[in-house]
Amino acid sequence: MTERLRHIDLMRGLAILFMVEAHAAATFRPDGVEDSSVLALVVASIAGLAAPLFVTISGWGLHRSAKRRTGVDFAGWMRWLGPRVAVLTACQLLVNLVMSYIFSWSAPGVLTLLAIVALLSPLLARLSTPVRSALFVLLVAIPSLFPDLTGVALTWDDRVSVAGVGVWLARLLFDGTYPLLPWLSFALLGGLLADFDEISRKRVLSLGVLLSIGSAIYSGISGTTWALTSGDAMLTFFPASSTFLVVATTTVLAIHELTLRATLPKEGLVKWTSNLGRLSLSVYVLHFVPLAIYYRMVETPPSLLVGMALTLAYVLIWIPIGTYWFERAGGYSLEALLQRLTSQTP
Repeated sequence: MTERLRHIDLMRGLAILFMVEAHAAATFRPDGVEDSSVLALVVASIAGLAAPLFVTISGWGLHRSAKRRTGVDFAGWMRWLGPRVAVLTACQLLVNLVMSYIFSWSAPGVLTLLAIVALLSPLLARLSTPVRSALFVLLVAIPSLFPDLTGVALTWDDRVSVAGVGVWLARLLFDGTYPLLPWLSFALLGGLLADFDEISRKRVLSLGVLLSIGSAIYSGISGTTWALTSGDAMLTFFPASSTFLVVATTTVLAIHELTLRATLPKEGLVKWTSNLGRLSLSVYVLHFVPLAIYYRMVETPPSLLVGMALTLAYVLIWIPIGTYWFERAGGYSLEALLQRLTSQTP
């Protein structure tokens, strides 16, 4: 594995650890912790990076794969995309069924988003870098230009519920948990990272830092709440506000530069996290099962210390599990299944 792939796998490993933290913290949430508390904001900040990293790295891989297949006919594209879309859609359905106490069985989620991104990847790969950059900026601006489109008045229950095909399409495209608009921006970011040179990446990162700091300063001057998971704030995750998209993009770019430039050891924690990243889809699906069992068996919320300990332990345990799984039984994974299903594609 090359240094570049090692650094991407490390980012993918961090993404899945952040994702596990998000769901573990919600499951083991102590009683009496307010959303506006420092602890809740720290937890939400880490969790908030999970999906942006996940989608960005997926966009990076899909863009590179699509560019390698330039000139492939329609049948060739379907042999590559068909199994990927089918597996991602089936995994989303499985996650929804396991987590039926939260999600409607048919609700679109992050894996549905990745399936749609996969279908769009041949078209996006044909666009020039300036065009994709302009499309990225437009997507980031959409929540500010058309706030009603993102369903700012919807509750969490609204976003994860589906009543009919029309509502399903609205959740998929505009106002679900991870709607295509504006979350496609992170997939585009991944493709741009694959094509940008060092100078371009530095310029975008510098602009992002300035805009992020500027939003925090404006928040303090105007007396507006800067960040909440949802509600009346400049930065919100549900729905993804323009400020969130800018700050998350900046943080993803910073993590990319740090991991790319760091001297990554080939053993120890970095290697284990990278191995975990190579099974990110498998771990994403599997990690819900123990959480669902816990939720159905334990009715009383834990104390603050116990909740924090359970969350930390559940996140860290996946590092040895992931590396052991990859090294000893990597052929029995969703990633290996996808590789077998698409091995004959051009």
